[in-house]
Formats: sequence, C-alpha cells, structure tokens
Amino acid sequence: MERSWWWKAALYGAAIVLAVLYLVPTVVTEEKNLPAFFQKYFKKRIQLGLDLKGGLHLVYEVNIEKAVSSKVDRLANEVDDALRKKGADFTVVRTGRDDIAINFKVPGEAAKLDDELLKPFRRDLDLVSRDPASGTVKLKYDSDRVAEVEELALRQAIETIRGRVDAFGVAEPTIIKKGTDIIVELPGAKEKDFERIKSIIGRTAQLEFKIVDDGSDYMKKVAASVPKSGAITVAPESWTEKHQGTQHEDVYLRVKEKDKDELTKLIAGLTGDLAVPNDREFGLELMSPREVNEGTPDKYYRTYLLKKRAGVTGEYLQNAEESWDEMGRPEVAFTMNRQGSDMMGKLTGENVGRKMAVVLDEKITSAPVIESKISDRGRITMGGYGDPFKVQQEVKDLVGVLRSGALPAPLKKSFETQVGATLGQDAIDKAKMSMGIGALAVVLFMLIYYRVAGFIANLAMTLNMLFMIAILAAFEASLTLPGIAGLVLTIGMAVDSNIIIYERIREELRLGKSPRTAVDAGFQRAFWTVFDAHVTNFVAGIVLYSYGSGPIRGFAVTLLVGIVTNLLTSVWISHWMFAVLVSRRGAVKSTLSI
Repeated sequence: MERSWWWKAALYGAAIVLAVLYLVPTVVTEEKNLPAFFQKYFKKRIQLGLDLKGGLHLVYEVNIEKAVSSKVDRLANEVDDALRKKGADFTVVRTGRDDIAINFKVPGEAAKLDDELLKPFRRDLDLVSRDPASGTVKLKYDSDRVAEVEELALRQAIETIRGRVDAFGVAEPTIIKKGTDIIVELPGAKEKDFERIKSIIGRTAQLEFKIVDDGSDYMKKVAASVPKSGAITVAPESWTEKHQGTQHEDVYLRVKEKDKDELTKLIAGLTGDLAVPNDREFGLELMSPREVNEGTPDKYYRTYLLKKRAGVTGEYLQNAEESWDEMGRPEVAFTMNRQGSDMMGKLTGENVGRKMAVVLDEKITSAPVIESKISDRGRITMGGYGDPFKVQQEVKDLVGVLRSGALPAPLKKSFETQVGATLGQDAIDKAKMSMGIGALAVVLFMLIYYRVAGFIANLAMTLNMLFMIAILAAFEASLTLPGIAGLVLTIGMAVDSNIIIYERIREELRLGKSPRTAVDAGFQRAFWTVFDAHVTNFVAGIVLYSYGSGPIRGFAVTLLVGIVTNLLTSVWISHWMFAVLVSRRGAVKSTLSI
C-alpha cells in the first residue's frame, strides 16, 4: 500500500472529527448541557433564518436630500468662519438643497470672497455668480461630490443600523443596500420587542445645537398676526440674564398637543412681511403639563425661532452615557471630541446670555440659557414627568443610538412584514421530510445500480453533508428554507459527479484494464468534466449572493459551500476509498463491483 495512503487517512480522519465537533453545539441546543471544552472552543452553531425562525423584515428609504443639505450646511459654516476672519459684514444662507448665497451688507466687501479664500473649498463648491451691485455671491455644491455624499450616506446608514441591531443580540441579521433602499431582516426577533427595535433602527439621532431668536422684532410681528380666538395662543416670557442683569422679553406661540396641525399650518402660511427669513426656521418643543404650570392635564407644543444653520452637530460626539439631574430624573450626558469642543466653545462664548436649543431629530428637547462658555460636555433632558421606567428606557435607548452614531440622513419605513415562528416550524418539518425522502431515494438507487461502488458514493455523500453543515456552523451562517433546498441540490450534484466518474471507470474496465488502473484513469479523465460543472455553478452562486437578499442569499451560501465540499468528497475522498478497496482486492483482479 502506498505511503500517501496513511497521511491521507490521517488528514481525512482529522477533518471528519473536527466537523463532528463543530456540529455538536448545533445538535445540543442547550449550551449548559455541553462540557466546558465545547463551550470554550466550539460554541458556534447554525442560526435559523427569518423564514424558519420568524422575525422582522423591514425596508427603509434613505432621505438622500437631507444628507446633501446637511453637508452643504457644514460647508456654509466653514465659509462663514473664513469670511469673519477678514472682518466682513454679511449673511450666509443655504438656498434649496445644494446652493449657498452670501449677501454682503457693503457690496464692495464681496471682493473679500476671493480665489484665495475659496481655494480650500475648490473641490466641493463651484462659483456660480457674483453681483457687484448687490454684493451677492452664489456658490453651488459640486455635482460629483453630491453623488459621493449619496453613496456615503447609504454605506454609513447600513453600518449605523448594523451597530444598533447588534445591541439586541440578533444572530445573523441581514442588512443590505438595494438602490436607495436598505433592507433589514432580523431572524429570531421577539414580537414584544418589534416596536422598540423599529424605533431604535429608524431613529436618525441627528443632534444639533442652534441659537434661539425669540426676542426678535419678527417674532413680535408674527405674534400680533395670530387670531385672538383660535387654538393658538401667544405666550410671552420675561427673564433676566444672571451675569449682567439684562432683561429679556421673548415671544413664542403655544398650542395644545391635539391642535399641533393648526400651528404647523399657521407657520407654513406665513408670507410677505411675515415670511420666515431665509436664515431662520421654527422649531417645536413638546412641554409636559408641569412645565406649562397651569393646572391642566394637557401637553403643549411651543415654538422657538432658530437660526437655520446649526452651530455644532452630533457628528462631533465622542461619548454618551446615562445620567440624572438634581431632581433625580434620568437624562443623557454627552462629551464632544476635540474639534467639537472648539466649535461648542466658540458658539457658546459668542452667545452668552442667549438661549441655545438642543435639537434631536428636528425636535427640541430643551433650550437652556447660555450662562457661560461651554466646551466639551452637555446634557439632553427627556422631559421626565411621565412614567419613570419608560423615561429611563428611553434614555438607555438614546444612549445606545448616540453611541452607534447618527444616521447621515433620515429613514422612512416603506415596507414591513412579520414572520411567525409557527410558520417557520411547519417549513422546517416539511423541508426535513422532503430532504429525507430525496436522500433515501438516492441512496437506494446508488446501492442497487452501482453495488459496492454505490456504497462508496453514499458514504462520500454523507461526508459531504457533514462537512457542509459543519462549515455553516463554524461561520454561524443563517439557514433559510431556500438554504435547505441548497442542501438537497448538493445531494443531487454529489450523485451527478459520482455517476460521471463511475461511467468513466466502467469504460476503462470494458477496455480490459485492471480495476486499479481503471479507477485511476476514470477519476483522472472525469475530473475536468466534474470541475467545469462545479465552476459554472459556483459563478451562479456568487451572482445570487451578490445581488440577492435574505432567503436568496441563504440559498447561495449553502450552494457555494456545497460545491467546495462536494469536490473534496466526490473526487479526492472517493478516489482514496476506491484506492483502498482495489488495493485490498488486489491489483490483478479483473472485476470490480460497479
């Protein structure tokens, strides 16, 4: 017997033992029943997909427009900072999605926005026009950069969602991009957690800090135009700045929560002299009954007139954690990175004595007065007058969301479906039955038609399934119903490969060759035929995996793994077993049970 027989026996035996070890955790579902050895080294197992285990299937549409406009806002801030260093008197306003208009109060100062100042922005901004008479300069965000931002927004959204999903411990979530949509599949998610999961995934978590301008003459004009007998009321607020003792008179609009549409309709209908200035916008804060302090059970919305461009955003957030205020109410404490600290210090240092709104997902959470320069730390209040357990859970969720990072653009859920575990179990039972019937039919056919050689083929097919499932377990792959179909297909491919090889061996035997020579020649001449067929299927599997989603990818994974293991078992291991058989029978024998 050849020396290579021994090292091949050792290699194949080690592979079989390793495959069995990897399969044990999948077979023994209760981890506590396994020895410490398995729990330390072989704890991975096959996960069931959405269609087998039940769970949640969501499709989100990414608001690309918001991602682009946010990027243009940041560029406008940078242009603003560069111009202020030259001492110009001007306003910078984003118009539309990707246009910036700079209006100089002294038209001649427009020359300060020269090529040298615009040099750092040359890759991002194009100069559209200059009007020396009015002192207006218009810039536009480069169209190539717009496409880059769109692609980056989708990639960042996928990574952010993945980070949030991982916090739930969902095994093998599927999160892929399809056009401008993101498909999220969460197998094994519990029904009681569905709403919370959807809330956390879809939360943009865009944190912005904007200066409040409620004391402006514009707000007084708007307040004077509000009908006296309507649902909207005017609520002035007087307060005194602590350090300098300056008296402030702010004006805001207020409406009951149920009448919010009346307020948004009024704001949208402001035109002419009452039209909202280009560099301002309205924000809304939901106030609890105790904050209103009028002995009413109703919640109220109140307005804030804000500067449109955010002074600082949450992209500079370094950390967030759960905290409590002096009244014992839960809140979120956050820390900014070095760049964010510099920007926050500049924003608050220039606006001491004014209010700064903390805006989370376009909703104002609070608007405290800036009493001194703030640098790297801040807090987000939750209006904690409701159920304390619910508020605390909201704080924990917000901390997790902020730590995973803000979504680069808001998400809009466009499709949702839930798969129940009962349907999944029915599918598993039927799949097991179909696989069992198919495997039994193949085994009987091979034994009857090829006799001893058929037994070798069945043994190789069994090892093929063993290796295949063990690899899936090692990578914690998700097994879906189409994935089970891939397993069945692999059985068919294994049989097909064996038939091609066996018929070649039969041809060699008919030519009068000895069993050993016929076996070697049959495997050698059939190899490239078998290999070509497997390569073709492998390419098809790669295409399915690249462009498919969910169950389709599950099928592709099992197909790709099955192709690799089938080549190993049907060609090399089968050849080795035949070599052992003919060596024991003797090389001079003229017949072989095939």
